[in-house]
Amino acid sequence: DGIRDLDAAAAKLLPPEARAGLSKTLPVLDATDWTASALEDAARKHAEGDGQKLGQVAQPLRAALTGKASSPPLFEMLALLGREESLIRLRAYAA
Repeated sequence: DGIRDLDAAAAKLLPPEARAGLSKTLPVLDATDWTASALEDAARKHAEGDGQKLGQVAQPLRAALTGKASSPPLFEMLALLGREESLIRLRAYAA
């Protein structure tokens, strides 16, 4: 449990602009029902509203959540970890 150290690939996914993006994504996720489908829908709408593709939002989320560049399905993982644990991990890498 808790904050994950980043491997080299994950660190590349979290430059300052990606960390700033995490800061904008966190309140969107926090205000969402904590289910895989609701989280994915919220992240997709947030990305589109910000002129981005889902991957541009999801990859920094994945890196901050797991410390790695690849993982099991992101939104299912968020749902399984739960709101509190997920937000602790994500906030650690938000700018």
